Amino acid sequence: MANVTLTVYDVARAGIDLTTNKTTIVTANDYYFANDGRCLVYLDNVTAFTVVPTFVTPNTVDGLAITDKTGSQATLLRYVYGPFPPSIYNDANGNVHMTFDQVATITVVHV
Repeated sequence: MANVTLTVYDVARAGIDLTTNKTTIVTANDYYFANDGRCLVYLDNVTAFTVVPTFVTPNTVDGLAITDKTGSQATLLRYVYGPFPPSIYNDANGNVHMTFDQVATITVVHV
């Protein structure tokens, strides 16, 4: 298991190449990206299985743990997740932590 820090790409009017700037997920790894509340995660399910991304919520509200946010993305679909409010999703280092149960490709963009 490795901790992988993803590059966050700025979106511009000229566009961004989501194909070239993608990362292939390895399910044993944990993924992180720096978050200022204006980041989106583009997830492309390239498998024959449903992908369940988990976005870890390390913070609390009134002393109560916030349940991690999960998605459910059917085969061959492309989703965009976010934005991620820092007070809910950021860890002590200002990063969002994600895990995945299936192989997929991912790109993180900043708007």
